[in-house]
Amino acid sequence: WLDRQVRQPDIHQSELLRWLRDLVGHLITTRGMHIAALMRCKFILARKVREKLAAIRQQERDGVYQRYLFAPEAKVEVSFDEAFAFKDGMYWDQRRYRGRWKPRKHFLGPDHVPAFDGAENGEEFQCAQAIDSLPGLKFWIRNVARHPNSFWLPTATDKFYPDFVAQLEDGRLLVVEYKGAHIADGPDTAEKRTIGQLWERKSGGKGLFVVVEKTIDGRDMRAQMVEKVGSDP
Repeated sequence: WLDRQVRQPDIHQSELLRWLRDLVGHLITTRGMHIAALMRCKFILARKVREKLAAIRQQERDGVYQRYLFAPEAKVEVSFDEAFAFKDGMYWDQRRYRGRWKPRKHFLGPDHVPAFDGAENGEEFQCAQAIDSLPGLKFWIRNVARHPNSFWLPTATDKFYPDFVAQLEDGRLLVVEYKGAHIADGPDTAEKRTIGQLWERKSGGKGLFVVVEKTIDGRDMRAQMVEKVGSDP
């Protein structure tokens, strides 16, 4: 019964059965549980087994992610030949920003800016305004999460879609992720910052990545990005 409840598409049934036998044996022999007690709570047991298998799978993914991207022997390359590209009409199917502001340098034009997350005039919107005023900016775009035309970087569990991507006059790509103060120091932001910094290091001077907050050490959003853009290629 238990193997049918917890069957996994990526685990062979014989291997799963062997693992379940060992698990049940551990519960009965080592933990002193009676088989009748296990049967009474079989649905709870099945849920716990599924959670354990998910945790093991995620642990393996984390190990592979770290080994292939961040280990000393990892060979990471960044290619701009077949990567993200600014394309006309790339977000034609997305809900648009309908506010008063008319950005000067949005790639798709002032009337085709994909809608911002959060409040209409919230911090992400303010970050977009700061990007639009950067020196040396050619154009920028609001990077839509989970869209096939968007820029993304890999994480251990999913894909990371930064909030904005900009092209500078000198040819460099500026990737910007905005984070509010309440999540700027969280593990999710730390993972995104780490993979973004790796992408920048491996870009051969062609890419810049920055996590922007409302203020850092007295510097507003624009000042944080000006400092980043002003760094040597």
